[in-house]
Amino acid sequence: MSSPYRILLAAGASALLLAGCNDSSSGSDTDTTPGAELPETELPGKPDPVVVPAPEADQSPEFIVRPYLQAPGSDSMTVMFETENTEPQVWVRPFGSSEEFLKLDAEVHSEDGLVYRAVASGLESHRLYEYYVLTNDAEGIERVTQAFAFKTWPDASDNVEEARFIAISDTQLDREIYEVVLNNVVTDGFMTEECDGNQPQTCAENIAAITISGDVVQTGGNRSHWRNQLFGRMADITPYVPLVTVPGNHDYYYNAELELYRTYMSPPENGSVGYEDHWYFLDYLDLRLIGLDSYPISGAHGSFNRETLAVQRQWLRETLVDAEIQQKAFVMGMFHHGCLSEMWNVGESIGSCEMVSELEKYSDQTGAVTGHFFGHTHAYSRGQSLNTPHLWLNAASASGYIEPLNNSGHQANQISDYDTFEVSRSEFGYSILTYRFGPEASVTLQRKKGGYDDDTGFEVVDEVTFATKANNNLPQATAGMGELLATDIELAINVGAPEQVHEVQWQVSENENFEGPVFDIWGNETRRRNLFYDEAAQVSGDEYLGYETVDTQQGADIFTLDLSELLTFKTVRPGGDDHYRWNKRFSSQNTHVSSYDDYDGQSRPALGLKPGTTYYWRARVRDAQMNWSSWSDSYNFSLTGTRTANLLINGDAEAGDMSAWTVSNGLVSAIKAGNNGGFGAAEGDFYFTGRGFGQGMPSDCCLDSAFQRVDLSTYGDKIDAGQVYLDLSAQMATWTASDVPKLRIELRDAGDQPIAWNQPQERTSVSAKSWETQSLEGFLPANVRSVIVHIGGERKAGSDNDVYFDNVSLSLLY
Repeated sequence: MSSPYRILLAAGASALLLAGCNDSSSGSDTDTTPGAELPETELPGKPDPVVVPAPEADQSPEFIVRPYLQAPGSDSMTVMFETENTEPQVWVRPFGSSEEFLKLDAEVHSEDGLVYRAVASGLESHRLYEYYVLTNDAEGIERVTQAFAFKTWPDASDNVEEARFIAISDTQLDREIYEVVLNNVVTDGFMTEECDGNQPQTCAENIAAITISGDVVQTGGNRSHWRNQLFGRMADITPYVPLVTVPGNHDYYYNAELELYRTYMSPPENGSVGYEDHWYFLDYLDLRLIGLDSYPISGAHGSFNRETLAVQRQWLRETLVDAEIQQKAFVMGMFHHGCLSEMWNVGESIGSCEMVSELEKYSDQTGAVTGHFFGHTHAYSRGQSLNTPHLWLNAASASGYIEPLNNSGHQANQISDYDTFEVSRSEFGYSILTYRFGPEASVTLQRKKGGYDDDTGFEVVDEVTFATKANNNLPQATAGMGELLATDIELAINVGAPEQVHEVQWQVSENENFEGPVFDIWGNETRRRNLFYDEAAQVSGDEYLGYETVDTQQGADIFTLDLSELLTFKTVRPGGDDHYRWNKRFSSQNTHVSSYDDYDGQSRPALGLKPGTTYYWRARVRDAQMNWSSWSDSYNFSLTGTRTANLLINGDAEAGDMSAWTVSNGLVSAIKAGNNGGFGAAEGDFYFTGRGFGQGMPSDCCLDSAFQRVDLSTYGDKIDAGQVYLDLSAQMATWTASDVPKLRIELRDAGDQPIAWNQPQERTSVSAKSWETQSLEGFLPANVRSVIVHIGGERKAGSDNDVYFDNVSLSLLY
């Protein structure tokens, strides 16, 4: 606080005090004879203190948008406002002091010259400041605000142990009846529950920031929506607590370049060049908060741009590397479109899932707690990642209409009870996140419900804490071993401290080392509670106060897993909900095949209990603070039954020709490694491939395929009884992953008519010069009497069709 401006101001004030005021107590009446006692204020080293009064005026500035705060830091704060008054200044000094002011000329921050910004820098960390805004009106008369306040963020030397952030989303006003909601959230929630509205500086002291995860206004290109919907309804708190926002799809509407969003928002300038204000990060001690823009990387409610995704993703990676260097204990991402969204499936985005995967990777590498806040869906949802301490928080709704969970159409087409989410509640409200720093770092989330009139109590309806610590509650098996019937497979464990277990994860594999496909059973059926919605006709509540959930786990024994029953109503895959990250329900959402997807955009294999097969399983348990135990020992059970030999003839191509196969398009042939640059067979000497390789080049382009029909009529009775499991597999590869190999199966009845199957019926591969096993399997439906197996694929580049197959095998288990 020793700028040249302040030194001059102090000197001027001291000179005025020494000159006196020419009244009876000063001037010639002062005794200055040698030895006379001087007044105390004139003793050497004790000058009069500089007392600077606060600015005053008869009227306050004429604001279009009242002052609000942006870009908080440990030594800076940005003050913004909108006014038609002129010559605006912001005066800042420590709160409650009589020190001189840091006087800042506000700079224009909009094309029309109405929005202003003043950046106060060189401030002390973790200190409460008061500030005033001064303007001149049209008559040239000076106007001054009341005293507002903000608090700078701390640095490490301040020894701050705790910080609280408010998380909301979707502050848009899409229905006039909900205009009161955000008003009530601010007045009866923030200003009453989180601070003392009669002393609003307590808001600055109690709340580090308010985050808004997109859809800040209803229409981004409508100026009145910014002035009234957002700032008008939040005017009581925005002069005291910084807003930290990211854009949503509504903020882009009639505002394709985010002109108004960028007019009113001024985040830190640490994002990518050319994408200013789209993404950035803020650091609060050991917390890194990362704002991202999900609109240009989404599908159904965005404008997918592959280049923007690549730039933002690379920036995020670099930002996370820096966070690791800085040893950040918490990293939280913010974006609008959800990766998974229980209450509104069409709102999901593969691009957002890539951001989530990067954050989870940070947790895996560092042990830190990560998370992400999103919105888009107008409901509260809270979950946790399968393998990492990562929080999923749908922070809505603070104003946007809540999802109609009593509507059967909405339920049928838009909701999914994902394992990732433990709680979903379609209601208004806000969330408080409390970060605790130091050796026992933790973050606690509290959800407070309310907003509509007659619902302003803001009771806590959900609470969870993430805190990294050891979990030594090792499970041991009590059931699920030996030879079992497929209809009666029950796994069970016990632990030393069952009351400490929040959820259980089970893994099942055909491999004793848990290699290859490992099936994860975790989530809705394996944790203490799962709050979701009953069928629409049974849902109580309304569109004002919210809809009532049910606990689908009430009374459940989470230490026992009836695997046979579970598989009658649920598909179990490797990675659990990972399948839904990369395979969206609606085609408009499937913008690209993500490199983060281990299955390259294909459906993941589903767990089926195959006759004549041995399965291995293990379990681990998680405590209420999201820490997993070690895995239990491996146990196994076997199913009685028989597996046939390979029913395909020459499935390994070792005949050296196309014996038993019928070429249906182009050319398929059996070749040796020497025909293909030395790339050898998966087994033996030969493998199948498409046109070229010295075997011929049909004139048509570019599909090659061959098939083999297998008669299953001998097994008809067992098939019709639901006892036959089909297992089709092949080893597949390409040269450079340009051409597309396809393994496909058709089911036929006795009249050679197609029969539908509730399993995937096609697999592809992008494995380059490395053999990859792909399979199609499941219990056969009734009336199947034959199957047709197709191999081949499409040439996309080059002259040869580089689609390779080996060890094509079809077996029945019964």
